[in-house]
Amino acid sequence: MRVTKAEEYGVRLVMRLATSGRQLTVREIAESERLPETTVAKVIAELRRAGVVDAERGRNGGYCLAVAPEKLTLAGIVAAFDEPLYDRGFCERYGPEGLPCVRSSACGLRPVWRGLTAVVSQFLSQITVADLLRRDRLAVATAAGLSTLPVAGAEG
Repeated sequence: MRVTKAEEYGVRLVMRLATSGRQLTVREIAESERLPETTVAKVIAELRRAGVVDAERGRNGGYCLAVAPEKLTLAGIVAAFDEPLYDRGFCERYGPEGLPCVRSSACGLRPVWRGLTAVVSQFLSQITVADLLRRDRLAVATAAGLSTLPVAGAEG
């Protein structure tokens, strides 16, 4: 299992929109996240298709969250970019030479993939964007505080 660039960027862009308190243009988002505008536009389009982001056209237009940060989960963001780890059609798609798997009626591996999917889904569903923002603020505060602590073993 691997987190894709699109998923990582999607979460970052959602966090940026959540902290802005206003609509942001693709250019503003790209500049603040130091990403190419084309990349931001693609990621925002996926988030919009998934109902995570709303768009306002026109002179004062831009993008904003469609869901409150307290209600928007990581699972909802990741789902905008990826298929589930395992779904009902998996065995039909990944059999040899495009045929259904020969073990489709009795498979000891299928429960493992189902269980992994359930665990990951449950984990991601428990973390909201609001949680991420709190953790982000705590991480920044902690990093700032650590910079003033003496280094162990250093004498001065």
